Amino acid sequence: MRLRSSASSPVLAVIVLLVFAGRCPAAEPAAAAFENQCAACHGLDGKAHTPAGRKAGAKDLSESKLTDAEITRQIREGSKDKRRVTKMPAFAEKLTAEEISSLVTYVKSFRPH
Repeated sequence: MRLRSSASSPVLAVIVLLVFAGRCPAAEPAAAAFENQCAACHGLDGKAHTPAGRKAGAKDLSESKLTDAEITRQIREGSKDKRRVTKMPAFAEKLTAEEISSLVTYVKSFRPH
Protein backbone atom coordinates (compact mmCIF):
# COMPACT_ATOMS: atom_id res chain seq x y z
CA MET A 1 0.00 0.00 0.00
CA ARG A 2 1.37 3.36 -1.00
CA LEU A 3 0.70 6.51 1.02
CA ARG A 4 -0.11 9.69 -0.84
CA SER A 5 1.17 13.02 0.24
CA SER A 6 -1.42 15.74 0.39
CA ALA A 7 -1.62 19.38 1.33
CA SER A 8 -3.58 18.47 4.44
CA SER A 9 -0.74 16.42 5.94
CA PRO A 10 1.06 19.44 7.45
CA VAL A 11 -2.24 20.70 8.84
CA LEU A 12 -2.94 17.32 10.40
CA ALA A 13 0.53 17.23 11.90
CA VAL A 14 0.03 20.65 13.52
CA ILE A 15 -3.35 19.58 14.92
CA VAL A 16 -1.85 16.41 16.39
CA LEU A 17 0.99 18.40 17.96
CA LEU A 18 -1.42 20.92 19.47
CA VAL A 19 -3.67 18.22 20.88
CA PHE A 20 -0.85 16.28 22.49
CA ALA A 21 1.34 19.23 23.53
CA GLY A 22 -0.78 19.81 26.63
CA ARG A 23 -0.39 16.17 27.63
CA CYS A 24 3.37 16.05 27.26
CA PRO A 25 5.06 15.93 30.68
CA ALA A 26 7.90 18.11 29.38
CA ALA A 27 5.33 20.77 28.41
CA GLU A 28 3.74 20.71 31.85
CA PRO A 29 6.22 20.31 34.72
CA ALA A 30 3.49 19.92 37.36
CA ALA A 31 1.94 17.04 35.43
CA ALA A 32 5.34 15.38 35.17
CA ALA A 33 6.01 15.84 38.88
CA PHE A 34 2.56 14.46 39.71
CA GLU A 35 3.07 11.47 37.42
CA ASN A 36 6.51 10.75 38.89
CA GLN A 37 5.81 11.38 42.57
CA CYS A 38 2.05 11.04 43.19
CA ALA A 39 0.29 8.94 40.56
CA ALA A 40 1.36 5.58 41.98
CA CYS A 41 -1.02 6.18 44.88
CA HIS A 42 -3.37 8.91 43.68
CA GLY A 43 -3.65 7.67 40.08
CA LEU A 44 -3.28 9.82 36.98
CA ASP A 45 -6.88 10.96 37.45
CA GLY A 46 -6.35 11.82 41.14
CA LYS A 47 -9.07 9.41 42.31
CA ALA A 48 -6.68 7.06 44.19
CA HIS A 49 -8.06 3.92 42.51
CA THR A 50 -4.68 2.21 42.43
CA PRO A 51 -3.41 -0.83 44.37
CA ALA A 52 -0.87 1.34 46.22
CA GLY A 53 -3.50 4.01 46.85
CA ARG A 54 -5.96 1.51 48.31
CA LYS A 55 -3.26 0.00 50.52
CA ALA A 56 -2.13 3.41 51.80
CA GLY A 57 -5.62 4.85 52.11
CA ALA A 58 -4.79 7.64 49.64
CA LYS A 59 -7.43 10.33 49.29
CA ASP A 60 -9.45 11.06 46.16
CA LEU A 61 -8.08 14.47 45.18
CA SER A 62 -11.28 15.39 43.35
CA GLU A 63 -13.02 15.43 46.74
CA SER A 64 -10.34 17.41 48.58
CA LYS A 65 -11.42 20.53 50.46
CA LEU A 66 -7.91 21.39 51.71
CA THR A 67 -6.62 24.95 51.41
CA ASP A 68 -3.49 25.78 49.42
CA ALA A 69 -1.52 26.01 52.68
CA GLU A 70 -2.78 22.60 53.83
CA ILE A 71 -1.95 20.98 50.48
CA THR A 72 1.52 22.57 50.55
CA ARG A 73 2.14 21.29 54.08
CA GLN A 74 0.92 17.81 53.15
CA ILE A 75 3.24 17.62 50.14
CA ARG A 76 6.21 19.02 52.08
CA GLU A 77 5.74 17.07 55.30
CA GLY A 78 3.76 14.01 54.20
CA SER A 79 1.22 12.44 56.52
CA LYS A 80 1.11 9.79 59.23
CA ASP A 81 -1.73 7.82 60.74
CA LYS A 82 -2.66 7.90 64.44
CA ARG A 83 0.10 5.40 65.23
CA ARG A 84 2.62 7.71 63.48
CA VAL A 85 3.05 5.28 60.57
CA THR A 86 3.83 7.11 57.33
CA LYS A 87 0.87 7.09 54.95
CA MET A 88 2.29 9.64 52.51
CA PRO A 89 5.99 10.40 52.27
CA ALA A 90 7.36 13.92 52.69
CA PHE A 91 8.60 15.57 49.50
CA ALA A 92 10.39 18.60 50.98
CA GLU A 93 13.76 17.01 50.18
CA LYS A 94 12.71 15.72 46.74
CA LEU A 95 10.88 18.71 45.26
CA THR A 96 11.73 22.40 45.06
CA ALA A 97 9.41 25.03 46.51
CA GLU A 98 8.46 25.96 42.93
CA GLU A 99 7.59 22.34 42.10
CA ILE A 100 5.49 22.04 45.25
CA SER A 101 3.67 25.27 44.42
CA SER A 102 2.89 24.05 40.89
CA LEU A 103 1.71 20.73 42.33
CA VAL A 104 -0.74 22.54 44.62
CA THR A 105 -2.37 24.13 41.57
CA TYR A 106 -2.27 20.83 39.68
CA VAL A 107 -3.82 18.87 42.57
CA LYS A 108 -6.64 21.42 42.82
CA SER A 109 -7.36 20.91 39.08
CA PHE A 110 -8.85 17.50 39.94
CA ARG A 111 -11.70 19.20 41.80
CA PRO A 112 -14.95 19.65 39.93
CA HIS A 113 -15.38 23.15 38.57
